[in-house]
Amino acid sequence: MVEPMSKNAKREIIQGIVRGIRQDIDGYKQLKSLLKRQRELMQSRDNQGLHHHNEHQSHLCHNLMIKAGERRKMLKSLGFEATASGVRSLIERLPEPSSEQVSMLWNNLVSLVKESKQMNEANGKLLVAQQEVINQILQRDELPAVDYGEQR
Repeated sequence: MVEPMSKNAKREIIQGIVRGIRQDIDGYKQLKSLLKRQRELMQSRDNQGLHHHNEHQSHLCHNLMIKAGERRKMLKSLGFEATASGVRSLIERLPEPSSEQVSMLWNNLVSLVKESKQMNEANGKLLVAQQEVINQILQRDELPAVDYGEQR
């Protein structure tokens, strides 16, 4: 038989969720600046700088994924779905001053995640465009050059 969770235990879990949301807001703000820097490095074709930068960015993304996993576990332990709608359900059950504050934090985090995804997609498109140019140059160099029917 599973014992019901005490109010103090629930409060600690909720505080952990809110603390995690705040930390993720900071993390996604950092990610946005890293994505901006990544684009600059890509545009300047700084491969060495990009390699070092991407290691740092990947580490941050890994940590953000771990934090999201922890939040899902905490939501489940409180009986909520481990999804964004689960967070919204939790927020709706919080007392009034807290629910408004946590809702603002959550909305801020969701916006930062969307903005980060858009920036990442734009960087991906730039990378694909650069790769296509490189491939065209390499393929052009491999083809025999023909001027007016005669090979050079």
